[in-house]
Amino acid sequence: MMIATLALAQTDTPDVAQIENFEQNKKALDRTKTRIEQIKLEISDSLKLREQQKQNDTNKAEIAKMLNELESIEKELAEQQKVQIVIPKVDPKARETASDMQAQYTRLKEEIAQLEQDLKERKDKSEANVTVLPQGSGLNFEPHFVECAADSFVLHTQTPPKRIRTANAAKAKEFIDLMELAANGKNDSIVFLVRSDGLTTFRTLKSLCDQRSIRNGKLPVVGQGRIDLSAFTDKKK
Repeated sequence: MMIATLALAQTDTPDVAQIENFEQNKKALDRTKTRIEQIKLEISDSLKLREQQKQNDTNKAEIAKMLNELESIEKELAEQQKVQIVIPKVDPKARETASDMQAQYTRLKEEIAQLEQDLKERKDKSEANVTVLPQGSGLNFEPHFVECAADSFVLHTQTPPKRIRTANAAKAKEFIDLMELAANGKNDSIVFLVRSDGLTTFRTLKSLCDQRSIRNGKLPVVGQGRIDLSAFTDKKK
């Protein structure tokens, strides 16, 4: 037992020295990390200034000097990291909890959604509406508008308007119902609003109408703005 007591007494001093050495190394490591961040910021600022003002050779030399200093400090940091023995415990109060991270995620998600909405509203405002106006003297003419785009068409007879893929036109119940309505109506007609990229879709839909002897016509639509049919809806009201 005396031997064990003497052995423990002899190990006290090295342990204290080791802990003190660790604390010193940790402080030095923290200072080194802080210096690295400062140097990185200085380099970033210098590079930005170089692009904006086309810095001269003196600034280039200064950047090279800072890069060399950064490389030297990073080597020193790597050496200091090797002597770490124990990772100190972090105060639980200082840790970021899962609820904190969830709150941050939710807040960022809401900000992104708001930005996307603002972008959509700006895009909608930037696009001029394409207004379709009545033409001719057909007072009893009852048009049913179908917008023809590249790979799809839009039934403006639906509320809200419904988009259908061109490949599904022959089996689309909504379009079949529209053709039956136009076929059985005395003055009903399908009017195709043809976009610049919608000629193929127009030909497909027109062929389906012609096979059933359904009255149809077309109007070209210039641009990619939203179609405004208020001239017809207001007339009905």
